[in-house]
Formats: sequence, C-alpha cells, structure tokens
Amino acid sequence: QLLNTIFYFQNLMKILENRGPNATRFKECGSALFGGFVLWHQGTEICVQPLESDSHLLLFNGDIFNINNSELRNMSDSQWIFGKLSNAKDECELISYFKTIEGPYSIIFYDKANKIIYFARDSLGRNSLLIEKNYEHFRLLSTSFNTNMENNTMELPPLGIYKINIEDLQNCCLFPWRIPDENWHAQIEQLEKSCDIVIKIRNHIECQWLSSELKDKKYNFNFYDLANSETYSTTSELYDFFLKNTDVLNAIHQFSVLIEESVKKRVQYTASCCASCLGNLNSCNHSKIAILFSGGIDCSILAVLCDKFIPKTDSIDLVNVAFESTRTDSNWDVPDRISGKSSFKNLKDICPDRKWNFIEVNVSKKELHHYLSVHIKHLIYPLNTVLDESIGCAFWFASRAMGLKDDSKWKSSARVVILGSGADELFGGYVRHKNAYIRHNGTEEEKQLNLLNELEKDWNRIPSRNLARDDRVISDNGKTPRAPFIEEHVVNFVRSLSPNQRCCFLLEDGIGDKLFLRLYGYYVGLKSSAFLKKRAIQFGSRIANKKQNAADRSSYMVKIYFSLKMAICLKFLFYFQ
Repeated sequence: QLLNTIFYFQNLMKILENRGPNATRFKECGSALFGGFVLWHQGTEICVQPLESDSHLLLFNGDIFNINNSELRNMSDSQWIFGKLSNAKDECELISYFKTIEGPYSIIFYDKANKIIYFARDSLGRNSLLIEKNYEHFRLLSTSFNTNMENNTMELPPLGIYKINIEDLQNCCLFPWRIPDENWHAQIEQLEKSCDIVIKIRNHIECQWLSSELKDKKYNFNFYDLANSETYSTTSELYDFFLKNTDVLNAIHQFSVLIEESVKKRVQYTASCCASCLGNLNSCNHSKIAILFSGGIDCSILAVLCDKFIPKTDSIDLVNVAFESTRTDSNWDVPDRISGKSSFKNLKDICPDRKWNFIEVNVSKKELHHYLSVHIKHLIYPLNTVLDESIGCAFWFASRAMGLKDDSKWKSSARVVILGSGADELFGGYVRHKNAYIRHNGTEEEKQLNLLNELEKDWNRIPSRNLARDDRVISDNGKTPRAPFIEEHVVNFVRSLSPNQRCCFLLEDGIGDKLFLRLYGYYVGLKSSAFLKKRAIQFGSRIANKKQNAADRSSYMVKIYFSLKMAICLKFLFYFQ
C-alpha cells in the first residue's frame, strides 16, 4: 500500500511540475497540505505559491487582465488578488471582489482562523480545477493522475464561488455567478452525487457578461435580407457589398476594438524572455507566443492581430499538426496542413515585416499510441470519450510544438499558446447550427429562434465540454493557453448580436457560417483564408476516424484497478498550478 501511494504521488507531482516548472512550494496548515507549482508570466520576478500571511493562504492559477498597471506596481496578479481578499472586512466584501475580476483563473483561498476554503473557476470556465473526494480524502487539483482507485473525480463546474469548512466536508455553500437555471441545477446534482456532498445555494453574484438575457439589438442589419437583395458573381463581391452597409461596418469596427484589446493583453502579459532564455532573465527576440494554426479563419485572424501587438523584432510561431493516416502512409498533407500553408502565404503578404516560424508537427501512429497510453490519458482524465482523446492529443502534440521548420528540426520556445477556441460556438460554425435553421419547419422568425436556442445551448455548455481539458493538456507542456475569443467583453458583444447578424445559412459552407467573423477577416486582409471551410481539429489533422462515435468511451481510458490506500496522515490535499 505504501509503495502504491508513493507511485501515485510521484506521478502526480511530475504532472503538476510540468504545468508549473518555474517554482514549487508546499505549506501545511493543520490537516491540510497546499502545494503550488508556478509558470511565471506577470510581475518583475517569480511569485512563489502558495502566498501566505498569518491569517490567509492563496493558490491562484490564471491571469487577471483588467488591473490598472499603476495599481499593480510591478507585482504579480496573484499578489494583487491576495492583498484584496486578505484585507476584506467580511465575507460579503470578499465575494464582491470576484465580480470585478476579468480573465481566466482557478483559485483556492484559505481562511485559517475559521478553517474555511473558498474555491472557484472563473465564470467562463477557462481554467481547470478538479475535485476528488472519497471516505479518506478531499482534493482540489489543477490536474490529476488516473489510477481510478475508488476516487470520485470530476471537473468542478464553474458555477460560482464554493465555500467549505475542512472540518465539515459533507456541506458546502455556493455563491452562483448567475441566477440558476435547469442546466445549472443538473450540474449541481451531479456534483452532490459524485462527491457525496450537500450544496446550499446563497445569493448570486451579478456579472454583467453572464446575463441570461441578450442586450437590445444595437445594429439594424440582417445578413439574410442583405444576401437576398444583391446579385453577385464572386464571394468577394458579396463581402464588399456587405461592408458597404453602414450598420455592418460599425459592428465590425466595434468588434475590432474589443478583439484587438483581448489579443493585446494576452500577448503582452508575459515575461520578456522565452522558455530557453528564462534562466538568465534577459529579454530576447525569440518567440514568446505560439499560435495553434490550422489555417482557418479563427487562427488566421488571431495571427494578424498578434503581429500588431508583438514587437517586430520578435518571431511568432505558427504550429500546424498532422497525424499519420493509414490511407496516406507518410504523406503529411492532411487538410489542415494544406490550408495552413495556404493561409501562411496570405499572412506573409499582409504582415511582410514579421519573422514567422511555420512549424510542421508530424505525429506517427507509434508516437501517438505511446504518449496517449502512458501520459496524455492522465491529462484528459476525468473525461474519457473518443472525442476527448482526439482533441486532447491534437492539442498536446501541437502545444509541445516539436517538428520541422523549413525541413529542419525545430522546437518552439514560446510560453504562451494562442487558441481560436470559442469562435464556432459564438458565431455559428457547427453543422448543427446550420441544421437548426435549415431543417426547422416554421416561419423565418421561428427558424431564427431555433438557431438562437442552439447557439445558446452550445455556449452554455462550452466550459464543461472542453475548456478545462484543453487547459490541462496544453499546460502540461509548460505553456499557458489563452483564447482571445473567450473574453468577457468580446463574448458580451457577440451574444448581443442576433443569429442573422452572426451567420447566414442561405449561403454556402465557408461563406455563410461564421459570416460576421469571416467578414472581419476579409476586412483585415485575409482575402483567401476568409473563405476556407471549417474543419474540426480532429478531422483536419486526421487524428480521428469519422466512423468512430465521438461519445464512445476511449479504449485508452479503461480503468486501471489496483489496491491503493492512503498511507499518510494528511487528509486534505490541495495541489495546484
């Protein structure tokens, strides 16, 4: 039993150290052990965690993007939020601080005197936090190790601020981010059942960007009406016609302001040296930013905007992943490789002064099987479907970014990975969005309402479907994932647009799906990338077999049964990056 325990914690420590390679610290508070693993980005020096005072302790994994620089005074965002929470005069003031934070995070805050832990994922669910509980222990972790030894492990639903006393683990309080709905209650019931816990609901925390009611329509345009009012011979002519509409152009301008600000913060809030030069802490011109680059409109837009806010002396990595396919043998020209090279040419024309590193990551079946069976499956856990396996592997190999640049071996030195996540959910990029409109038998108004319901359903479940998994998988390579489309103000703006202002399914695939976003890409110069058809990463990279059912359980996630009992006295374990 002791050997099994050692085996488990050795592997758990290794996975956590991969996420936070720059500093590690442990703090014991009575029967609780807190461990921090830091990947440094903000502040003039590494901020080792946990942060501790006589009365409180903090573990914070994330980025706060809306703090005034004068208020930070060269401290890290972790130090800033620790000061705010520690100095709160009461619980009401403490909880209220969370309303003001913008950015992806997960957090554990411990009140020593009252033995109370507050813990949460941000309201958009962008960072991972797992909860594990059985009769012997209670754990909160950024990532886990899949032994399946009588653990009840699940991703903590990002529903609000949780509060629990470590001397009473059967009862928990929750301050919701928003007024609970049916889906919200279903997640609570699942959490209560999995962890054998009773959750009491307190007053909700009002976050403007999480309002269930869309704002009143600001812009008076309808892509369906516009498309029907004009004859055109080329798609470019149609897009030019759209952009002549004053309301369309005003909406494009407003979106441009918001997405530019989101990208700016996500590429500039990091250290001035790359992973290779971090030891000497000197600034360098190597790549600090990598973009997962399939060539689609989402990542191409982000590449153009990254070029705008990263010093011209720095290179930027574009990482394109392909998996070995039986039918193509060693031919790596999968759909995403072809579209990636095409969009890369377009990008070089738009941004000729930038040094771009186009990194081709080629993954053989043998390499895929090895890393999935011994390592990646633990990062995907507790999710376990074929879809989780496919996307998780694609993101892990892409973010590792070991491949070829101009036929020579190359490894990215970036410590931040930019993702296009969220664009499909927001702008109507999935086939099910098209089907919600095309296949609905009703009036035009009813068809649009059905599409809106499908868009809202997709958006509301995005935190539980992939964001935490992607955070675990990418962070394992010592890199921080950042998704500019999933930003509070960007989300609020896009969701204020009606479906007929986001997409138009009267037009062909690659033209009408995600129409607003494609139009913006066309507006910033992506004349060819704007019309590329969407392919999910698991199909574009050829890792997935279309004959498989995405919801089936992955064969790699079969339970590993062996006897493992806790052989240490510590009961409450909080391992975190």
